Amino acid sequence: MKSRVTRFALLLALFILPLLPHRAAAQAGKFSYLYMTTVESVLGGGGGRSRILFTPDFKGQKEVTIESPFGITGINFGNIHANDDATARFLTELNSEGWELLQVVPLTISPSAGTGSLASTGIFMTRYLFRKPQ
Repeated sequence: MKSRVTRFALLLALFILPLLPHRAAAQAGKFSYLYMTTVESVLGGGGGRSRILFTPDFKGQKEVTIESPFGITGINFGNIHANDDATARFLTELNSEGWELLQVVPLTISPSAGTGSLASTGIFMTRYLFRKPQ
């Protein structure tokens, strides 16, 4: 009796297992994807333009202005904290709307590491990739 149950279980597995990859592949096209990108510009004196960008638009918003992390006197921790709050609010809102966070990619871009007018410029970017079942 025990060998009969074992054989039945093995046969059942042989019939079901080949179907599993096809089911997963079929579901792959059943998602919508969204990028949220934070861009914090590094320019002395607070002259940078910092934004949160959405592709495609999220609730009709393509971009939201956030604060420059630098002020006239240097690093502005209040602005950094405000930007973190804004990012956390959007992450929470996206999650409550059913978006699943798949990937986070931090990026730093600096046009010049030397001296001169470009030496103190650059951007910090973080890209968040979300998906949501259609």
